[in-house]
Amino acid sequence: MLSTDPYVAAMETQLREWQARLDALKARAEKATVEGRIDAHKQIKSFDARFVDVRRRFDELRAAGADRAADIKVGLEKALDAFKSEFTRKRS
Repeated sequence: MLSTDPYVAAMETQLREWQARLDALKARAEKATVEGRIDAHKQIKSFDARFVDVRRRFDELRAAGADRAADIKVGLEKALDAFKSEFTRKRS
């Protein structure tokens, strides 16, 4: 799929924003107490794993032809929704 596609551009922006949130969480975790840091690192490890999956699916979408794009979009959106849901639920 072309990187100039509006969907790809919007998704790329969204992924950058979520990466920034994840990076901010990592920075806060480093400033936490030892006990808080341990808990935060467990959460971050889980968030990282989900985000790696999202990025992998996004890269797959960018490399895909139009014939596969629709199926990959569905998987990407599900993976992103799962990441956002976990991130939001565990951060509140």
